[in-house]
Parts: sequence; structure tokens; C-alpha cells
Amino acid sequence: MYDPKSMKAEEFISHEEILDTLAYAQENKSNEKLIDAILEKAKLRKGLSHREASVLLACEMPDKIQQIYALAEQLKKDFYGNRIVMFAPLYLSNYCVNGCVYCPYHAKNKHIARKN
Repeated sequence: MYDPKSMKAEEFISHEEILDTLAYAQENKSNEKLIDAILEKAKLRKGLSHREASVLLACEMPDKIQQIYALAEQLKKDFYGNRIVMFAPLYLSNYCVNGCVYCPYHAKNKHIARKN
């Protein structure tokens, strides 16, 4: 059963939910009203759901894509200033401390087989 708040990977990572989300994105990738509503929500800086993000990622309308890029740039500048921001995992030891509940490298995840 899909439960995004679960601490068990097999409950918050659902193959069916992924397929449903991809289908939702395809169905709505040209839905201007929905895309505009998602962009307005994004401007409030309260976060988007995975389904909302999937619609923006699937969008193929050039004018909306430019709006997405412009908003993403503005949000990045608001949060990080005018600098380059790069994210990449860097493992300096055998155990990570980020706390990702789905990751076998996290020290507290004893229920997931470790990858070496």
C-alpha cells in the first residue's frame, strides 16, 4: 500500500504510484490552467507534490517551459543568492548521516541490505 509518510521504503516507493504519476503527467502536460495553478503554488514556496512536479517536467509548451525556468531561477536566487549550487553525495566514510530512509548507506537503516 502506498504511504508517503511511511518509514518503510516498500511503502513509500510504490511502482503503481510511479506509473499513475507518469500517466497523470502525460494527461496534464498541456493543461494550461493546471500548470498555471502549480506555478502559482510554487511561487508561495510551500513545496509541490510529486504529481505536480511531474506535470511541470512533462510540459512541452515553450511559453510555459520559459515560465518554469524563470520561476526556478528566481527561487534558486531567493534561497541561495547569486551563486552556483551543486549537489552530489560525498561519502567520506562507510556510513552516511543524511538520514534518507530509503538509502542502504545510512547508518540507522539496518532493515536494508548494505551495498559495498
